[in-house]
Amino acid sequence: MNPTVLLAVVLVCGIELSFARVITANLLVIIVGVVVLVYKHAGWRTYLRLLLVPLLPALGVWFSMAYFAVDHQLHYAWVLATRIYAYSFLGAIFTFSTTVSRTLASLEQNAHLPTTFVYGMLAALNFVPKIRSEVTTIKASAQMRGITLHFWSPQLMFKGILAALKWSESLAEAMTSHGFAENQPRTHYLVIQIPKWNYFAAILTLAIFQIFIFSAWP
Repeated sequence: MNPTVLLAVVLVCGIELSFARVITANLLVIIVGVVVLVYKHAGWRTYLRLLLVPLLPALGVWFSMAYFAVDHQLHYAWVLATRIYAYSFLGAIFTFSTTVSRTLASLEQNAHLPTTFVYGMLAALNFVPKIRSEVTTIKASAQMRGITLHFWSPQLMFKGILAALKWSESLAEAMTSHGFAENQPRTHYLVIQIPKWNYFAAILTLAIFQIFIFSAWP
């Protein structure tokens, strides 16, 4: 599915889950997420993270609502606990269905986001490995002087910020020299279109989701 259409569907489902008190809708999202992960051949570590990372907040909200709320609303406790997992699997559905570069390219071509914003985001994401290498270099140079820097050390943060500012200036000059100006038409090596079946699939998905949302509304 086109990343822009998929993002719109995920956002609509996420917003509706925020207001619905329906356990079945949360379970539907979790089941669909598992099916997508199986289809995408996700590793066992992915399932483990999706199970363990939301576990603590899910348990916390469940015990808070079940034992410490005024009316001890057990149903609402399960709604909130399963909702946390539903949000996690919504993110997994989107993450495993597309890539960052394809999503940004689709948002530029299909959602008409500014070109400078999209390519600036791509450049910033591509800087992540370089930032990690720079942090390692800063730590190593500090250890050569007998200083141990941790990730919370102000000196490490300050030097990292200075390096990032220098790279941002170089990036801005490079984008300007290559013609990345606002409101200027550009050609694309990879043209991303929205097939007609994507609209049908999105409408059908949202329609089925509405049935689960409103059929069990308290």
